[in-house]
Amino acid sequence: MIKVFLKRRVAPKNYRRLLGLLTDLRSLALRQPGYVLGETLIRGTDPVEVLAIGTWISEEHWMAWSTSQRRIEITDLVSPLLVGAVETTIYKIPTGDAAAAL
Repeated sequence: MIKVFLKRRVAPKNYRRLLGLLTDLRSLALRQPGYVLGETLIRGTDPVEVLAIGTWISEEHWMAWSTSQRRIEITDLVSPLLVGAVETTIYKIPTGDAAAAL
């Protein structure tokens, strides 16, 4: 399993619109193979930092979703609302041999 962290910064005037679009993304992700769960966290006030965390069965499932046409359409609406670029980080959840290797 993996966790995908997407950090976005948004001007306060665009905050509500961004949250609406992120809700749309999560609604679509719920129907994607490999999606487990997600959450959205906020930090700061000007600009607001929004962290979306998605849990996926595998990186392949995440990549299929991240490159899907519908997701791209919504992220194209998100981009103009942001201050700077989205920071995406993927972490693997250690299991069995991977945990022992550390």
